[in-house]
Amino acid sequence: MKKMLSWACAALALSASLASLPMAQAAAPDGLPPIESSALTREVETLVQQIKSGSLAAMTDDQLVKVFTQLNPQAALAYLEASVKVLGEYELWMRREERLASGWTPQPFVNYIKYRHQPRQVYVKWLKGGPNAGQEIIYDETQRKDAIYGHLGGLLSMVSMWTAMDGSMARSNSNHTVRDLGLQPIVGIIASESRMRVKKGYSSAPDQVEVSRLGGERMVALTWITPPSVTKAYSRKARIHVDIKQPMIRQIETWDDRGDMIERIAFDRVVPARFTDADFDPKNPDYAF
Repeated sequence: MKKMLSWACAALALSASLASLPMAQAAAPDGLPPIESSALTREVETLVQQIKSGSLAAMTDDQLVKVFTQLNPQAALAYLEASVKVLGEYELWMRREERLASGWTPQPFVNYIKYRHQPRQVYVKWLKGGPNAGQEIIYDETQRKDAIYGHLGGLLSMVSMWTAMDGSMARSNSNHTVRDLGLQPIVGIIASESRMRVKKGYSSAPDQVEVSRLGGERMVALTWITPPSVTKAYSRKARIHVDIKQPMIRQIETWDDRGDMIERIAFDRVVPARFTDADFDPKNPDYAF
């Protein structure tokens, strides 16, 4: 019940956010060309209403593919950006698999995260069931923008220290910095790739729309393929699995130029929250720093 209420609150906040946009000035995602005033807002709002009413989840696979394929080229990305914009701070349960310097992670990292977007503050704990269980780190840009405070798991958990944000402790766990362990940075990567595509004359629409299944639940998978002419791209291909029952991303996968998977990140649960300073303070008695 708590989970359903959290998603309902997120859907209502998203609806309010869209409704607050002046219909004559509906904005396209940053860096993309403007489109007809109300068209983008109407399409994104329609998706939100279809999720809230349950009509999207009631569609057949073919109907779902048709709905997302017929969207304005910018609407899918606009929907993703709108869905995370309303989440200023939240709790996040994440499973991550990445291709690190040591190779593909043998089993997923399982993380519990407290994320505040502005100012950027992040608490991360590695949970049982994955590598490095017990490890904790905190990032607080109001204290230090270039460093994290943390400790390892297991026998080394008694020693906490400051270390570089992109130092060995961070890089041994992820190719991303702690600042990027949230939904907004993930969508930001897709938006950045879209801007590069548009500058080269390509559409910002997904190259492929299909129905996928995660944990037995149907999702809509949106795939963007970055053309070879677009250099310095984060990935050559990215696929985002969108929940059809809640306004949320459930998983992202990316591949490099060789077709090797870079990462698979699953978002198992997201709960909007109201944090205090104690949530990003190593002295919090609930933490083990």
